[in-house]
Amino acid sequence: MRLELKLAALNYIAAESFDAADENKFRLLVAWLEDQKIRKYKETDRETLRSISSTEWSASFEQYLDHLECPTSVRSTRLSLTNWLLNLAVRLDYGDNVEGYRAMTKENILSGKFSGKAAAAAAIEALGSLDPASSDFVSGVLECAKVANIMLHDQHLLVLRALAIFCEARLRDEAVEEFTNNREPAISLALKDVELGLEIDDQQVKDAAKILRLLHINELRKLQTQINETIVAAQAITANPKTDQSLGQVGR
Repeated sequence: MRLELKLAALNYIAAESFDAADENKFRLLVAWLEDQKIRKYKETDRETLRSISSTEWSASFEQYLDHLECPTSVRSTRLSLTNWLLNLAVRLDYGDNVEGYRAMTKENILSGKFSGKAAAAAAIEALGSLDPASSDFVSGVLECAKVANIMLHDQHLLVLRALAIFCEARLRDEAVEEFTNNREPAISLALKDVELGLEIDDQQVKDAAKILRLLHINELRKLQTQINETIVAAQAITANPKTDQSLGQVGR
């Protein structure tokens, strides 16, 4: 799940502008997490993490990670480390508000009883409790793949990754809007009626080649449309030049 959603669920004020690669923003987040969510240290022992401009901060932070028993495997990149800290904070925050989160069932969220950050926190906690190796999880992934017409695979996690790519590309608000505005009438075409232009004995390979050919033609058509739009836009500028008549001169 994206860092922004976890930050929003934790009510971090700078969730939208946070950048894990920005050293100053990262240090501010670490100090805030310790102060508000993790609270591993006593109040008086948190000063070293709050002093984000101190030259001792990095050493103090490494010691802090040791105290949190942070795995060395997640310390290799700033992104994975940030993700680990946020997961810890979400888990601890849930532990502090168990009764409140228990009421955030699927039915309550869908009914609108919970929304915004509260719903995001409930969704994150629900995802954290999933067992990706369970039979229910596997069957759920495969059923979703069938609905989305995604090819099944023995490794269900690969299918899940394909589903994530599909949702990101097709189900975003921008993608849905673009599809709705630019939708063209569907054309039914039997694969046996498509000319390939070369001889292939294997029928399955031949059908696959026909599909690739059709996809390629479709991409070329989109490219030609974009080229035509660019030419029209350029002609609109060059065919109607703007002049400054005040600079004109009549006679000598």
